[in-house]
Amino acid sequence: MADIYMNNVTGLLDIDSMIQGLLQSKTQDIQDLQNEVATLQAQASSLSNLLSALNDVNDFIENLNVSNLFTTKTVTVGDESILSATAESDTPNLTIRDINVSKLSQEEIRTSSTGVTNLDSAIDSATFTLRYWTSDTTYEETEINFSGGTLEDLVDVINSSQDKIEASILFDGTYYKLMLSEKSVSNSTKETATDSAVIEISSGSLPTQLGALETLQSAQNAEIQIGSSGTTFTSASNTFENIISGLTITVYQTGTTYLTVENDYSQISSNLNDFLEKINNVIDLINSTTSQGGLFQGNVIITQIKTQIFSQMEPLTNLGIINIDDNGKYSLDSETLNNLIENDLETLQSAITQIKTNFTSVLEDLTNTLNVYKSIQDQQIQRINEKIEELQESLIKEEEKLRLEFSKIEALMYQNEQLRLRLNDFVISLSKMTEGG
Repeated sequence: MADIYMNNVTGLLDIDSMIQGLLQSKTQDIQDLQNEVATLQAQASSLSNLLSALNDVNDFIENLNVSNLFTTKTVTVGDESILSATAESDTPNLTIRDINVSKLSQEEIRTSSTGVTNLDSAIDSATFTLRYWTSDTTYEETEINFSGGTLEDLVDVINSSQDKIEASILFDGTYYKLMLSEKSVSNSTKETATDSAVIEISSGSLPTQLGALETLQSAQNAEIQIGSSGTTFTSASNTFENIISGLTITVYQTGTTYLTVENDYSQISSNLNDFLEKINNVIDLINSTTSQGGLFQGNVIITQIKTQIFSQMEPLTNLGIINIDDNGKYSLDSETLNNLIENDLETLQSAITQIKTNFTSVLEDLTNTLNVYKSIQDQQIQRINEKIEELQESLIKEEEKLRLEFSKIEALMYQNEQLRLRLNDFVISLSKMTEGG
């Protein structure tokens, strides 16, 4: 059973103050270790921020496609309400002065010639073959087996049986009719003609309540003419691909306009600015933690990162397209960059390629070093916390021991005081007896 003691029962001893004084040095040891842990945790947080900033740089470098910076094309369209266009790297630089959009594509829509006056009305069973022409010579067929029911039931059967034709219901003010339309105009190049349609019943027939199919809207391909010769191009959709290598044209309305394809080097500047912004984020973190009073003041592992970055930036600094301020932060010299774009693209591309190569290698080394450093600090924090826990447990045991000892001393002092009081009472009584005799 644990020892039981009562603290400061007689008031003869200030046990709390005495114990606090005796344990002060060990309490201070724990406080010193806790302060050390707090510093290490602050450093670990700063290392995490620095690693995150370096990872941002690494992600940028990994995703940087240097070739694309120098082969991107831009397309200018005279009237963007008529059409838009995009170009790939293999599209030649050119100007097409006359592009005439003469037709827009549209899907075929067909309806039953008659219908029902109530959606709850029953319609007869029917078996028929639904044909969808994908071109003037090819088609797909689906057999529809309808066992009877409502018009909505027939719509569901058609839609669940195939994926080229969308069945729905049209109300013309009197009748609810079956409506069939192309799901996508790009699925078929066939156009509706007087004697043929894209959507047909090739065998069998619709339920008797619906009659036959009638054309509500004709299928039509988009059509454009290019140049003075009026060469015509058609497309099932409103998008024309690779009429010229890598050129995609999407038309919106009929009319005539022009387009120009030319080199677009704007991504060079924007990518370099993004890169320098991410590098400067790293520099800011290093400066704030290694300055006077910083968490890593004088820490070579951290300060050498700036040196390594500076070394890897030489291909650009040697060309004069980036500047460095007193804090080691970088900025783009747009005038020098534009001059190189106009006069020496090959040298500029070579320099940016070298930057990508340099940083691909050095960033891996830097992040590995910092991860090892952070791991060591994490282990150190764990060891110190374990030491603090041991000291706290030892301190509790020692405090309990001291309180027990002082309690015994206080109990003895209490007994002595009680004996003194009894002796004093006896002497007083004896004195009174002597005086009375």
